[in-house]
Amino acid sequence: MPPVLQRSSGAPLRRGAELDRLVVASATVGDVDTDAREMLAATLEERSTDIGERVLVHTCHRVELIAFVGEAGDLADLPNAMQRMSGLAAAERVMLVAGGLDSAVVAEEQVLGQVRDAYRSALDRGETGPVTNELLRRAIRFGKRVQSFTQPIGDRSLADRAARWVEEGLAGTLGRPPRVLIIGTGEMGRALAARFAGLGARVTVASRSAERAEGIIAALPRPDRHSAALIDEVLAVVLPHDVVAIAVRGGVVRLDERHLGGDAHLIVDLSSPSSVAPEAAAQLGERLLDLDRLGVRGEARRLSAETERRLRIDAHAEAQAYADWLEVRASGDGIAMLRAQAEDVRRRHLARLRLRSGLDEKQAAAVEAMTVAMFGELLHGPTVRLRHDPDAAARVREVFGLE
Repeated sequence: MPPVLQRSSGAPLRRGAELDRLVVASATVGDVDTDAREMLAATLEERSTDIGERVLVHTCHRVELIAFVGEAGDLADLPNAMQRMSGLAAAERVMLVAGGLDSAVVAEEQVLGQVRDAYRSALDRGETGPVTNELLRRAIRFGKRVQSFTQPIGDRSLADRAARWVEEGLAGTLGRPPRVLIIGTGEMGRALAARFAGLGARVTVASRSAERAEGIIAALPRPDRHSAALIDEVLAVVLPHDVVAIAVRGGVVRLDERHLGGDAHLIVDLSSPSSVAPEAAAQLGERLLDLDRLGVRGEARRLSAETERRLRIDAHAEAQAYADWLEVRASGDGIAMLRAQAEDVRRRHLARLRLRSGLDEKQAAAVEAMTVAMFGELLHGPTVRLRHDPDAAARVREVFGLE
């Protein structure tokens, strides 16, 4: 029977009590449309002051609130459109999101950067704490591991998927390199410009900053074939381009009927909220690819089915390891925290070895036994000495940087 954990005060700790306070609320392209996701994100931003530790991941395809709340019942009044999970399921959800295993493009590489950026922003604003810091560090580390197994085939991102849609739509219709207008110079805008330039298109990049647009053009192959422009200038007339791709945030660009000069346009709208007016969207019909259509258009993957299956198992194991860490942390036992951290390192490296080396069950069991014995012997002596020291927990926390 496992020992009863205690807080540093000596009071017993109900097993799993701390984990119950971890909550994730999510809404993705499969749940609600783009405009509704924007409204949900705004609602969560307004509520941020009454939530403890929190990280809000807000991307073109998802809104994910990761929170460590005061009581397990907090955040019960989230908007109905959001899926709510807590405890181990919440921790696993964060792992799957960071690994891109819940994305429209399985294991897409952009989502890891988006999770990292959201975490850094929350960290800078002082909205995180020890519990969410550890969860996000583990999730980002898991996301990096997923990326190490991706295959250099298929769609790497939503930009690749959008470009493929354009290729299919223009196939055999022009007889010349397509003229493509990219509005936006963020991560997605850069990816779109590079993808279309690689296909031989003549690219114009438009921004509110001439310097940013020119910087993207300079990084493209054959920059002399491409051009930079200001957004206000390109939107002042009927657009002469074959393809217009918009990737901006906050509704700062609006494409309407006066910009459309016929049936030649293909419009890719990766903006959140949408940058295409409803009347223009109705006129474009199937010639418009927006985030909602992009998110459900077929299935693309950058992992073999077997690798994805094993990584999903790893995501669950990572969540369980995090749950164990949280439980040990709540006990206030610094030595137990040190042993838990060592076990996490051992388990993580062993999982990586199993994925890469193809060990059979007997070999994997031998390596498992060896690493358990090695770490046990390494930590035994220091543990015995520290347990006779009343300041052991504080010293261990300080030396090893444990929170």
